Amino acid sequence: MVFLPVIRIAGAVYATLCAVTCFAQTPADGWPLRLTGIWEGTVGGDRYVEEWRQVDANTFEGRSTTWSGEKEVGQEQLRIISFAGHWLYLASPGGKSVTCFTRVSAEPDTWTFENKEHDFPKRIGYQLEGRDGLKAWIAGTTDADRPMEFRLTRKVGPAPKQ
Repeated sequence: MVFLPVIRIAGAVYATLCAVTCFAQTPADGWPLRLTGIWEGTVGGDRYVEEWRQVDANTFEGRSTTWSGEKEVGQEQLRIISFAGHWLYLASPGGKSVTCFTRVSAEPDTWTFENKEHDFPKRIGYQLEGRDGLKAWIAGTTDADRPMEFRLTRKVGPAPKQ
């Protein structure tokens, strides 16, 4: 199959470009640690839960679950990692392949990740609101392009000092 080597080359080029971009940023403020815990809200009438835990200094593991009544209707495995001085957001919806987003913006309470090559979303953001509030969003190329917002409240977990 001729197209298989082309796909491998394209993947290697993309990984190289991600790695080059990675060196432009420095990791570690305390932001990801403040994300740990269990967050819950309602999205489109369904209950939405996001759980985050710290694996080590540079790795945070998460899972999102959507419930319609008592039935689980969606799940996504998540990971935020620091690699080569850069923060990456990895998402695997429903056990499918992993999509990588790179951090493009970091402010004291807000981080935004982006993958311009992904169909949707292209941007994922998290904004901590006080000790127990979280606004998360997914959007297209800009926040005005098909945004979907998640308003969540911390239910369990640390509420670190600010």
